[in-house]
Amino acid sequence: MDTAKMLELLSVQRHDFLNHLQIISGLLQLNREAEAREYIRNVVREIVDLSKIVHLAVPEVAAVLLWAHNRAASHQIEFVFDVQTNLIGCTEPGDQLAARLEDIFNNIIDYLAPPEIAHRKVTIGITGNEGNHVWQISFNAVPNAHPGRIKESVRRAGLKLELNIADCNNDIL
Repeated sequence: MDTAKMLELLSVQRHDFLNHLQIISGLLQLNREAEAREYIRNVVREIVDLSKIVHLAVPEVAAVLLWAHNRAASHQIEFVFDVQTNLIGCTEPGDQLAARLEDIFNNIIDYLAPPEIAHRKVTIGITGNEGNHVWQISFNAVPNAHPGRIKESVRRAGLKLELNIADCNNDIL
């Protein structure tokens, strides 16, 4: 990931942080303390979930995942992470792994980005143990749009990666 993307990530996170503070302040000014507490709980939950990404043993991968999360959010695509490992013992050079993952996530985001797409949630799981990590990416298929570019980028990546694309009937494509 290049410096410009990292600076963009920091800028977006700074903006989000200020926005959260303004919402909390507004709720408190309106004497809606219960809603402010619930909002704070939700923000804390999101930060805790993303902190698992920040603490991955491969910083280049962490940076790509955070950048992809922010890029997806800009298209109202929800990225949900289920991180069960910290990638210790990853034998892949971090910059190469990050570049391949960036290609996959860019293709997924482009596929789900059109505003008429209703179900825009991507679940990313990382499991395994030292030197044997498995990625799982799941999302719903877009009617009348074949996910060929995504499948090709996954094939080129050569990772232990399970790609689950469910159609409207929850059948795997």
